[in-house]
This record gives sequence, C-alpha cells and structure tokens, in this order.
Amino acid sequence: MRIARRVPAGVEPSALARALVLALAVGLALAGCGGAPRPQTVVFWQFWPEEIVAPLLREFEKDHPGVQVQLEQLSWQDGQERITVAIASGEVPDLCELGSTWMPRMLASGALVDWSAGVADLKPQLRGWQLCSIGDAVYGMPWVLGTRALFYNKTLFARAGLDSTRPPVTWDELYRAAAAIQRLGGGISGYGVQAGERGVLFKKFMPFAWGNGGRVLSDDLTAADFDSPSNREALAFYLSLRKVGVLARQDALDREFKAGHIGLQLSGSWLFRSIPRDAPRMRYGVALVPRPGLEHGTHASFAGGEVLVSFSASKKKQLALELARFLARPENELALAERARSVEPAVIGADTMAFYRGHPLQAMMITQYETAVPTPNHPAWEEMEAAIEDEVGSALADRKSAAQAVTDANAKLSELVGKR
Repeated sequence: MRIARRVPAGVEPSALARALVLALAVGLALAGCGGAPRPQTVVFWQFWPEEIVAPLLREFEKDHPGVQVQLEQLSWQDGQERITVAIASGEVPDLCELGSTWMPRMLASGALVDWSAGVADLKPQLRGWQLCSIGDAVYGMPWVLGTRALFYNKTLFARAGLDSTRPPVTWDELYRAAAAIQRLGGGISGYGVQAGERGVLFKKFMPFAWGNGGRVLSDDLTAADFDSPSNREALAFYLSLRKVGVLARQDALDREFKAGHIGLQLSGSWLFRSIPRDAPRMRYGVALVPRPGLEHGTHASFAGGEVLVSFSASKKKQLALELARFLARPENELALAERARSVEPAVIGADTMAFYRGHPLQAMMITQYETAVPTPNHPAWEEMEAAIEDEVGSALADRKSAAQAVTDANAKLSELVGKR
C-alpha cells in the first residue's frame, strides 16, 4: 500500500524530476529483463486517519496479489472542493469516500459510475442505500452510518429525583425531565439546544419534525412541503426547550455535557470516543429521540453516513468496485467502526455482533438508525438545508415566530426546488 505524500519542503522541482526519470528508467530496464510485472494501482481518497483504514487496505492487497492501493487522506475542511476540482479536470481517484449530504449534488453531476449491477447482491445485507440511489439506480455503496440520539446524564437525573434507568420517551417527558434538571441551578442546564450552526442545526431540529410527520419536499422532489402544522408544532416545541436549557454550538454543548453541566442533548457517536478520554467517570445513557406522544409520531432522527463511489473518468472502475465490496464486508465495517468510535457499520444486524452486545450504548445508535430519515437527493439539497437552518436560527434568536420561520423556509425551498 502506498500513502500519498506531498513534495517535501526544500526539495527543488528539477531535482525531483531527475529522480523520477531515473526511477522510471530503472523500472523499464527491469521490465525488459523479465522482472516481476508492475502492480496495478487503485487510488483511494478517503477521510479517515491512516491508522484506522490502512490495516484493511493491507488485507485487501494480500487477497489481491499484484494490486496496490494508493491511499490519500482528505480533510473535511477542503475535501469536497478537492473532489470537485478532480472531477472537473478528469484526474479523479478510482474510489472515493463521500459524505452523504454531498451525494445529491454528485448524483446530479453525472460523474458517478452506476453500480446497480455490481452491488445488487449486497442490497439485502446493507442499510443506507437511499443515500446513494436515484430510483432503482445505485451510484455508490453505503460504508458506515451516522445518526443522532438522545444522550442523558444519569447522575443529574438522580439528583433531580428522576429515574436514571428510564429516559424520556415523549416530548412531554423530555421537557419535564429537562425542567427538573434545570431547577438544580448552580450552572446546570436541563437540555442542550443547538444554536444556529451550518451543517449541524438541521440534524438537531429535524428529528423532532420528522418524528411529528413533517417533511421537507414532496415525494417526487418537485415541490416544497415544509410549511405544515407538523413542522410548525415541532419548531414551537424545540423553541420551548430554551426555557429549560442552554443555547450553544455543538462543540460547546458536547463539552458542557461531558463536564456534567447539561442533563440531556441530541448528539452523535463521536461522544463514545471522547467521553472515556475527557470524562471517564461519567454515568450516562443513550436513548431514542423522544416522539411527540405515546400514541403519536415516531422516534425519528437524521440518517447520514459515508458512501463509497467511483467516477466515470476512473481508469480502474472494476478494481474500485472490488475494493468497495471488500471494505463493505461485515468484519471490515466492524473493524473500522471499532477503531473510529464515531460511526456504525452499514451492515444489517451489526447490533447482534459481539462488539455491540458488549457495548449497548453504541448499539442504541444502530437501533436509532432504523427510524432515521435520509435527506432528499435533490441537486440543490445543500442550499435547502442552509435555508432551513437560517430560518430555524432566526426563530431561536427570537427574530421571528415558529410559524413565520416555517413559512419563510418553505418559500426559500420553493425557489430552490426547480434548480437542477
């Protein structure tokens, strides 16, 4: 396996060029003398640190003699831009990891390889196919998944006279539990309300809207469907949580939760990695997102994840598919999830594996994903998500009412829905 490296500082381009020419000449000479055939190289761009994914790639190379994986780690700060530039130039990797919220634009670009036939046998084995499909056509493979669930502090529950073995199931129970914890005072907050933050607020508010039957677009993605009683009611409830909580950005909420200053909040699997490090003695639980009522609504949440794709301009499409299928094997998805402690495997039945049987809090994330909702694969999705976040943020800042924010968001969505 090769790890892509940048040119070291202080190396002159001319010197580097001479070295490359010499290496090429030696390689050609060896080939002419009956040396070993040159290995095929498949280029893989992804976002995980080398120590997390490299062991899997070494196993792939053992299973595929003569194949070498060239690994390059992208950053979430500029990864999407680098991928976009690569597509425009035609110099694409053979296999690439994409965040699920980027998929709508990629699907519309026509740059992805149709893997429908190549992954048909895997459909019953993996969940998350909605993230990379248009109708029956499949343009990728779900690799690992992520959602949001309710994290709660058991110590604060006990101090507030609440049963720490019974997390809230409904909106009313959530509000009452947060209110009881808020009354403890001394810098303790009941609920961590997500402030306006791009790419985050949507995932913290929409679980309440989806759970209440709300939608963003029509089923055929041709009309906005956000201005509904369900969404207005959900936003009104979310705004009410400010009375029994604290409003802050995600990193601040996670930090205060680990410090024992917040009773409940929606968060993600990354806390399983940071809590043992930052708050090893913390007593906490994980539960499904509360539903509107015992007889009404669902325990909905955001369904996201990481998708493996190949590009039409790739020179090694078949090898890319073989590598993707290898990475999607149950044992390999589990190995990555165990090392990362921030995502869950896409394989169906992962919660029955020995690791998750021994880690029931993490298994709850898999249960939560079963009722989570993926975002629509509309080409303008990123702008749509931003529009919803802007309006919900305005309501959180008391610049407009819940009803007005929902109406205004719907108007923005209506303008964007025709964008293809």
